[in-house]
Amino acid sequence: MIKERSICYPSGHLDPHKVTGIILCGMGGPDGPDAVRPFLRNLFADPAILPVPSWLSPLLGRIISARRAPGVRERYLRISPDGVTPQLPTTRAQAEQVCELLATMLGGPFVPGMAMRYWHPFPKQTVTEMLAQGVEQFVIVPTYPQYSSATNGSTLLFVQDSLRRHARDKTCHFLPQWPELAGMIDVFAEAAIEALRGFHAAGHKPEECALLFGAHSLPQKMIDQGDPYLQQTRQTVRSVHSRVRGALPVEWVARVRGGRESLLAFQSRVGPIRWLGPELVRTVQDLAAQGVRHLHLQPVSFTCEHIETALELDIELKEDADAAGIRTFSRGAALNLDERWLRSLADTIARQAFKREVVS
Repeated sequence: MIKERSICYPSGHLDPHKVTGIILCGMGGPDGPDAVRPFLRNLFADPAILPVPSWLSPLLGRIISARRAPGVRERYLRISPDGVTPQLPTTRAQAEQVCELLATMLGGPFVPGMAMRYWHPFPKQTVTEMLAQGVEQFVIVPTYPQYSSATNGSTLLFVQDSLRRHARDKTCHFLPQWPELAGMIDVFAEAAIEALRGFHAAGHKPEECALLFGAHSLPQKMIDQGDPYLQQTRQTVRSVHSRVRGALPVEWVARVRGGRESLLAFQSRVGPIRWLGPELVRTVQDLAAQGVRHLHLQPVSFTCEHIETALELDIELKEDADAAGIRTFSRGAALNLDERWLRSLADTIARQAFKREVVS
């Protein structure tokens, strides 16, 4: 059993008249080339990422970060001239928009914030700054839709520790996961529908078209121990896939690869241990070998663009797809600042944290 699954996250009933801090929290990323090595050190020293004895984690973090930093630094520079992850400004803007929506819905004052697991801004900084702005209660939302002990679990524990240390007397409400958030399903489904409609309108044979869902991978050992990530990822895929099938010509979509039954593959594995499969690159190559020439990839793990979308998918995977014979490669965007998912998230916060029904 994964330890974090037994944690009961605070779910206090919040007062809409009090100043509420909305914290979006996630993995984070380097805010410049010099931050790459310490970011990696923090990442690989986290036992939730590399499940090793606690005494070994700091040593592994130092060793792995020293070896990987030069290459990772170059990878960030390929997607950003200053080596800064696009994740940070997008997450900040998402928090601001959610606060604006909640203020319109509920009328109370809301303060946006973000807290990251492996690099600045860390939760301590965010919590203390928000307290200085008069925040009286908190809502904490991970930027990972599907729960895993390695992502939501590790990040929420980190934030929770800072709240206990610096805001012990404040009421908090956590939203640990949201794998079927209505607005998220809308965004992902519409992207896939638009791409497949384009294939259909262009007269492409359905057997030469494919819809492939993509997600971030995890060590298989975590799933075997009860981590709910794979189950929740499949929930998301089922909901999106059902919407896509219902929006396209029945006979045509039934002959599309991944049209009748969903196809899901995983990216971003690290190291020699066994990870969730099938691997995304191999799946794309296999589809091409089966005659697919027009492929839409629909990721379901990402709330904003960062190195795993802008580099791994848009550049590296596309190069692999081109080499395998794929002529049309499209990729559904991350959620980013699409109002549909932000409004849906605000609705969910209003209902769950404030017990208010909202008509969107």
